[in-house]
Amino acid sequence: MGDVSYFLIFIGIIINFAVAAWVFYLFFIKKNVGIELSPLHRLCSTVVLIVLLLIAGVGVYMLGSQINDILRAVAYLSISIVVLIVFKWAVALMRAVEDRSVKILEMLVGVIEVGDFNLDGHSLHVHNLTMLLYDYLPYNLKIKINSHNLKYASLLLDIGKLGISRKILNKSGKLEENEWEYMKKHPEIGVSILKTAGTFDCIYDWVKYHHERVDGRGYYKLKGEQIPLASRMIAVADTYSAITMSRSYKPSYSYYDAIDELKLVSGTQLDDELVRIFADIPPKKVESCMEDVKRKMQFYDEEKFRVN
Repeated sequence: MGDVSYFLIFIGIIINFAVAAWVFYLFFIKKNVGIELSPLHRLCSTVVLIVLLLIAGVGVYMLGSQINDILRAVAYLSISIVVLIVFKWAVALMRAVEDRSVKILEMLVGVIEVGDFNLDGHSLHVHNLTMLLYDYLPYNLKIKINSHNLKYASLLLDIGKLGISRKILNKSGKLEENEWEYMKKHPEIGVSILKTAGTFDCIYDWVKYHHERVDGRGYYKLKGEQIPLASRMIAVADTYSAITMSRSYKPSYSYYDAIDELKLVSGTQLDDELVRIFADIPPKKVESCMEDVKRKMQFYDEEKFRVN
């Protein structure tokens, strides 16, 4: 029975250390949009972490002593499994709240854009395309991105346009130089808006630099990997969306025309590797992103959430 007892206790120790590590990562390392721990919450998280380490320490003590009979081993493993189940339930609840927050934001962005010919779901389209691109990233790139934060950044990329005159946004002809300089301020205006909420600091740069070019000729002159990976992803999605959506100053283009355009500016305006990944995504999946947007925008329009 000794070997079985040792094994059960060892599994319990592994579970408790794993949960402790995950708690430390979630509440002390990982930064999620919309989640800002108060001193009280941080204190509670610290207490939970200490309790988990103490439980793991009890297991280590049991292994190093003669207190390792089968009944105690089963009891210890049972407690560890309960800890794991409670933790997984708490994480699932937290993720459900996060997903609902994204859905609410998505709805608000859609309501703002419905009826505006030059927006009309553009942000939702960029969001869908960005998250689709994320799904196809190789593992070495995917681990660099917090997907939850990417959802927010790709929805809020153009929030700064709320601070731009409608005369400029809806102008059918080419913008004058002074108008273009004003338009280029929308990423910075967007960051200023986000700063008022206080919990978006981890995506400020992603939103601010989504118009940067990899050749260094963008709004803020960042070059290559100086530009955050998330911003480079949003730039690919934003460019594709801009090409395929109708605007007051241009018609829409097909999927294949847009892919050709992306390839033409690959390595100068857009990240070469990300363009290759995006171009390899099945066309039906890319086009379904717009179909989803059209359904949502039709609903917002029919429900008259916005009065023009």
